[in-house]
Amino acid sequence: MAATDVSTPGLEKLHEIFLPEPVGWMPQTIGWYAVFGLILLVVGWWVYGRFRRFRANRYRRLALAGLSVIERELQQPEKRARALAEIPVLLKWTALSGFKRSDVASLNGEQWLAFLDKSMGGKDFMQGEGRLLPELAYAPAERIVQLSDESIGNLLQIARRWIKRHVVRRGGEERQASTHWKQTEGGNDGTKRQDGENQSGPA
Repeated sequence: MAATDVSTPGLEKLHEIFLPEPVGWMPQTIGWYAVFGLILLVVGWWVYGRFRRFRANRYRRLALAGLSVIERELQQPEKRARALAEIPVLLKWTALSGFKRSDVASLNGEQWLAFLDKSMGGKDFMQGEGRLLPELAYAPAERIVQLSDESIGNLLQIARRWIKRHVVRRGGEERQASTHWKQTEGGNDGTKRQDGENQSGPA
């Protein structure tokens, strides 16, 4: 029996289906490359600016850490006099680390207090508890330990606020702070501790 050629109508008209190429993730036009490049440039500039500010404010972080040490030492009666005398030293170191030495090193007395007020804004040093700084720098230990806890607490708040908020305008000049605020050069303002131990500090 001969094989019968059975054909389905229209079957011979079918042909292979070609799928489109998958869409790639990479942009196909130069415009997108320009957009991505601009985004990378902006992000890089932002990161660089943040890094510069972080590095420039290193001395502030060291000063705040030093102030925290002073606050802890104030809780120990045997260290109270020394800790109080170190408050003006810390503020002078902070100013020397942030501002030009020629603008800060020779300041003392009311000129120093006026500088602190001007660099932050306000009158906390000339008219507030900040006026205690000269006394802490020069007065005998027996006298400064008699200052009230309230007055010292207010002074510490002012000092912390100044460290955080003072404004430095130095025309792009960057200063490198020493690794610790007690590593200051002697004779920053001619202050001498009354207990016979030489130590620099602001008036």
